Amino acid sequence: MEQSELQQTARLVEMNRERFHEVQERIEQVINVLGEHDVTATILETLAKKNHNSEMKMHVSIGAGVTLTCQHPGGGEGSTIVDLGSGIFGERSWSDAAALTRERMEELGSLLETLQSQSQQLEVTISTLAQSFTAAAEAQSKNEVIEHEEQQESQSSDSEPSSQKPKRRRGGMFGNELTLDD
Repeated sequence: MEQSELQQTARLVEMNRERFHEVQERIEQVINVLGEHDVTATILETLAKKNHNSEMKMHVSIGAGVTLTCQHPGGGEGSTIVDLGSGIFGERSWSDAAALTRERMEELGSLLETLQSQSQQLEVTISTLAQSFTAAAEAQSKNEVIEHEEQQESQSSDSEPSSQKPKRRRGGMFGNELTLDD
């Protein structure tokens, strides 16, 4: 494998690693959203099962430590506002909202499976590319060592031993030690 092919393989490994990290981040985000949906669906299902003839008081957290007090006067299942998609909101009963939330969880679950499959495929691709890169780099370095040894042998056989000049030893200001100025 030539140097340009090694560089291309290294770029592919790096590109696939970046993609792998992006997929891992998306997996974490989907898991968090699934958790939120599960809590929401559980709360809605619990509310839907309550006795609707009696009055209910509840507290709803809206974030940043702020909680709203809500009352349901009784006389039927309560309702909630649900995002139906594309920025459209609609009023649904608690049980309908819970069912819609569970449907979304199923869709998110299949998305999670797809992302995990992509992650596994990327791991295999990265491993394969990294192994081929390592093998090619080792083969190239062995070839360079062999070529270098062959060049040294041909140079030593071409030149006569008596014509070699003795190596000059460098000396610095402080004896034989080299300094930065040398």
